[in-house]
Amino acid sequence: MLDVFHYARAEDLDAISEEGLKPGSLRWKVLSELRDRCVYAWLAPDYDVMGYNENPRYVCLRARVDAARCRVAPMELISAAYVNHIGRGQPKNEDLAARLIAAYEKLAAPIGEYLPGMFRAPEILVEGAISADDLAVVKAPEAGMRGEENRRQYASRWSEHLIRVLSIQRTLMQLQELTEAASHRGIAVRVAKHDDATAYLETYMLVETGEFFTVEKED
Repeated sequence: MLDVFHYARAEDLDAISEEGLKPGSLRWKVLSELRDRCVYAWLAPDYDVMGYNENPRYVCLRARVDAARCRVAPMELISAAYVNHIGRGQPKNEDLAARLIAAYEKLAAPIGEYLPGMFRAPEILVEGAISADDLAVVKAPEAGMRGEENRRQYASRWSEHLIRVLSIQRTLMQLQELTEAASHRGIAVRVAKHDDATAYLETYMLVETGEFFTVEKED
């Protein structure tokens, strides 16, 4: 069994105490069959990138679930797909949204295979509903740096990858600078401008391989 964490509106607690947590997202409606049949959660409270942990309107719930029901997926790609789907801050592009969703579903991995830095915002997808009997309120969620450290490792991993793709020597350039160099050469193209509670974000695609990655956009 595994403990995962989900943030819910305080006003919904009574209903959750009777019905548990149901699959599907109320926030981002995109055509992902995988996400539609799962409850999404976090590895730990401090992995949350939506700011719920600092919002008094939300309560942290601990869910005890079978690890075999869980996969880890890159939430940043669902965010990028969503802005393409609705055209927020950029033209609508359903084809691109579909490609991002397909990548999201393909990359989703059994929880035992997840390594730190594999995804920028690793969300846990729990197949099916979660019973109220398996839920408990976490009155004081543990504050930590695990999510931030994961994001740092993600940026480091992609920096290493772009150094190889660009065929340059070791450099002090950060991920955003490397991304700009790749974009200038036509190696990478931006596919989404989006954000979460931690940063303004841009998601890019490597033209040759079709891989997607997300960078924090500095002001």
